[in-house]
Amino acid sequence: MVVASITSFLLFCTLLQLLVAQVPPPCVFPFIYKGKSYRSCAEVVSKNRLWCATTANYDTSQQWKYCSIKEYGGNSGGQPCAFPFNYKDRTYYTCTNEDAKIGRFWCATTGSYDKDKKWSYCADTRLAANSQGPCVFPFIYKGRSYSACTTAGSSDGKLWCSLTSNYDSNPKWTYCTPSEPLPCKFPFIFNKKSYYGCTRDGTADGQLWCATTANYDRDSKWKACALEEYEGSSKGQVCVFPFIYNGRTFNSCTSENEAHGRFWCATTRNYDKDKKWSYCADTRLG
Repeated sequence: MVVASITSFLLFCTLLQLLVAQVPPPCVFPFIYKGKSYRSCAEVVSKNRLWCATTANYDTSQQWKYCSIKEYGGNSGGQPCAFPFNYKDRTYYTCTNEDAKIGRFWCATTGSYDKDKKWSYCADTRLAANSQGPCVFPFIYKGRSYSACTTAGSSDGKLWCSLTSNYDSNPKWTYCTPSEPLPCKFPFIFNKKSYYGCTRDGTADGQLWCATTANYDRDSKWKACALEEYEGSSKGQVCVFPFIYNGRTFNSCTSENEAHGRFWCATTRNYDKDKKWSYCADTRLG
């Protein structure tokens, strides 16, 4: 009986070692292939099949894998990433390999890993060089301090954040793009309390935020509040009030005819004539 138990244990250990051996290491970005640097998955070897090197220099150490194109594994069974998400009270708009076995990148699949503990391994196609980690607030950009995502320096008016405390000396960044482009929902419930505007309660980095459903305690869905206008045909130009839209006068932001219910404004007096608009700062709402 003892011999059988020992044999079973040794067999289990062998199978475990085989399973671990079959787990591919993470992509390494950037990597060198034929003398050229690649910062994300590439098709250069196999048409219509993305791959990456799993060492920094494929030319000297020919190790690679095909890139996964969707989330997999984890205790969420491959559910898609939810951005932004909280981990250790920090705000993530990207996948991370912090605390991960063999360095594979993962994401939370609800808005708060700290609260719900739900996660998946990230699709490799989400990854790129210098674009993993939490937003760092405040951060320095061109000598100025920012305590939230900003459009400063963005040619397309998209919100972004630095992944280091000083972008000027260590330029790592990511877009502040939520996986669900939903508006703030006011009022919302957080810790059994009602909020009628953006809040910093519950954050360690001072990030203003709002829930995107009526009950954060139940749904764990949220977004970082934008302090300024962003995107749109005006690329983040400020609102002009009042403005004309469909022959009507608007004195505040509106969600009319916006696919996801997000609030927008015209950036000239007459949208019907000029067709210029931006998404509204969330701090204008509520």
